[in-house]
Amino acid sequence: MISSSKNVKRNNVTNRFLPIPESVLKGLESEPKISDFTFIKELGVGSYGRVILVQHKMTQAKYAIKAIDKRNKVNIEEKQYFRREIEIMYRVHHPNVVKLFGHFEDNNFCYFIMEYIPGGNIYSLLPKNGIRKVSTQNVVSIMKDVISATYFLHHMIPPIVHRDIKPENVVLDNNMVAKLTDFGWSNYIQGDIKRTTVCGTPVYLAPEIINNTGHDEKVDIWCIGVLMFELLTGSAPFQGEDVQTVKSNISRLKIRWPKGMDRDAVDLISKILKYNPDERLSLEQILLHPFFTKFYPNAISCLKEPDNTQYKVFIVSKDNPLIWNPVFDVNDYNMGQTNSYTNNYTNLDQYNYDNLLEKYDNLQKEYNDLRTLDYSTNTINSLRRELREKEEKINILSNSNQGNAYSYNNNNDLRATYNELVNENYDLKNTLNIYENQYNNQNNYSYLDSHFNDIRNSLAQNNKNDFNVAINKLQNDIDNYTQNDYNTIIMMKDREIEKWKEEDRLRREREKQEFSDLINKYDQSLTQGERENQELKMRLKELQGYFV
Repeated sequence: MISSSKNVKRNNVTNRFLPIPESVLKGLESEPKISDFTFIKELGVGSYGRVILVQHKMTQAKYAIKAIDKRNKVNIEEKQYFRREIEIMYRVHHPNVVKLFGHFEDNNFCYFIMEYIPGGNIYSLLPKNGIRKVSTQNVVSIMKDVISATYFLHHMIPPIVHRDIKPENVVLDNNMVAKLTDFGWSNYIQGDIKRTTVCGTPVYLAPEIINNTGHDEKVDIWCIGVLMFELLTGSAPFQGEDVQTVKSNISRLKIRWPKGMDRDAVDLISKILKYNPDERLSLEQILLHPFFTKFYPNAISCLKEPDNTQYKVFIVSKDNPLIWNPVFDVNDYNMGQTNSYTNNYTNLDQYNYDNLLEKYDNLQKEYNDLRTLDYSTNTINSLRRELREKEEKINILSNSNQGNAYSYNNNNDLRATYNELVNENYDLKNTLNIYENQYNNQNNYSYLDSHFNDIRNSLAQNNKNDFNVAINKLQNDIDNYTQNDYNTIIMMKDREIEKWKEEDRLRREREKQEFSDLINKYDQSLTQGERENQELKMRLKELQGYFV
């Protein structure tokens, strides 16, 4: 999109974790900096970094900023999860989900600018030392809000599974409204494909995650049952002295029910915490249970599905989060509340112009994504060095094998090491070829710049027809480049799948050999036992004959 100001700046970051903020890409504001905020207090600390309460110096708005340490080795390895977290949070607009207003980064940290919820998380509400802090009605109210948020996530396209619903990830505002936060473990559910990532908090893990049988959004329903139990009793339903014992009790559905627990709660939770995910109550059925309806007869009315509402981009340097309405209103154009370039071209038909600008927005974003692909010479040189190292190891191992063929043929570990190196070498060659081809092709992206020049000229001349033609040309070229990238990804994934199949075949062969060895040992032991038993029988007969 055309920048509304030539003064829009991006932070000078050498190693970006996250995409450029949309408000910056669209030229609505410069990328925020930590110096734009005043530190108030620390709200929490985690393995990723910390959460701090801040106030924006220009707007005086308060935010909870999640600061992620980019120097942390674990965070570096989990960069993709942070990218997906902000992608999901930007998409979700629901009263029971904490809003993400923006993000930025510098060389040391990534920062998520989030809605500040003064009540904190509900972990502080849990009963301590047998003293009840949460009334049954408050538990029902909190769970209703959590279920409302979860239902919304599960009905998005594609559906989103949270996978870490627990007391620490549910916060309360001043009106006791619960909001779901921390989407670090969240992901999309694609059709009937089950996810296999082992994630979540041990006492909240569903059986299908523990047993790695594949899971979908029903793991969230399991977590809701565990959370409900913990809020009512102050303890988890599945306990143990160590993690393995807890997991074992979960797999066996060994629940420690406290005496005197509400009968409706016991009935409801027992119908949620089912080993088979398909046997668990749905979110609608949970809200229709007497445990909820005795306090909120129309509890199910809180469930809302996502629609096709268009949402605006939040401008950190301008908007107020307390009064900001994310829903796009056509009057915003006339009031000058969206993008300043709109009023410069009022001679164009407003309806068509708005649609073309939206299309242009999306194309600009795709174009920027293409230009930031990591097919640099540094990456290629690194791959080449790694490839040479692998080939040297293979040659050394191969030469040693030729000198001692017997040792090679009779050493499973040696053969496995050799085969693994050969497979890795093959993967490296494929990856290197792909990166070299993409590096050569990316120079052609500059051709797309001519389309952007045509678009700018058509806007300057208020020529709607030329604008539309240029947009379509740009769309076609980007589609072609994007298709090439998709083909690249498909090739790499196909190779990964073949590698997994080969690893599985080798694993099965090893297990088969181990099983065969075990049978042989058993047979030998059995034969030896039978022989010894036969000798004892013969000796017994001799003794019997002696005494007769």
